[in-house]
Amino acid sequence: MDTSIKKRSAAAVATGGTNISDAERRRIGQIVHDDRGNASVNWHDAPADYKRQVFELEEQPGALAIQKASRTFNPYETATLPEPKKSAGPKKDLKKLSEWIKMMRDLEERKRRGEPE
Repeated sequence: MDTSIKKRSAAAVATGGTNISDAERRRIGQIVHDDRGNASVNWHDAPADYKRQVFELEEQPGALAIQKASRTFNPYETATLPEPKKSAGPKKDLKKLSEWIKMMRDLEERKRRGEPE
């Protein structure tokens, strides 16, 4: 006696047997969505003359060959040297800059006091 919970096809139920040939066991699944958008699968018994599509690999030479990299990256082998940093231009004379800042501060102070230049 078969006490399993599996669904048996209509042909198996009609004959009362538990041995089902491959043609009778073939089922076609269809994905359906309910009103909430949840997906489920509806299974249908396949017709007796139903032929499944056979997937085959195309026999092209080198089509599935793995391409090896010519070499791996090694940072110690890199031949390129970093470019030298560009100079910021001629050096500034900081003494002259300091004197100019003092002169400008004095000028501002005179203008505030109302003294002539």
